Amino acid sequence: MNEIIITLATVPAIIALVTLAKDLGVPSRLAPLLAVFLGVALTLFDALASGLVLDMPGLLTAIGTGIILGLSASGLYDGASIIGK
Repeated sequence: MNEIIITLATVPAIIALVTLAKDLGVPSRLAPLLAVFLGVALTLFDALASGLVLDMPGLLTAIGTGIILGLSASGLYDGASIIGK
C-alpha cells in the first residue's frame, strides 16, 4: 500500500521539479528529458531508502518504473497545458 502512495505522489513531484527547473532557466525543450531523469532518480532513491537490495532485476525494475513515471509526468503536463490554452 505504501509503495502505491509513493508512486502516485511521484508524478506531481516530478511536474513540480521540472516546472521549478524551467523557471530557473532550463530550456523547455529539455523538460521531457529532465522529467525522465528525475523519475529514474526518485525511483532509485525510493528503492534505496526503503532498504531494497538493488540486484540487477531490482535495478532494472526501478529504472523502468522511473522512465514510466517520468514519461507520465511529461505527458500529464503537456495535456494540462493544452487544455489550459
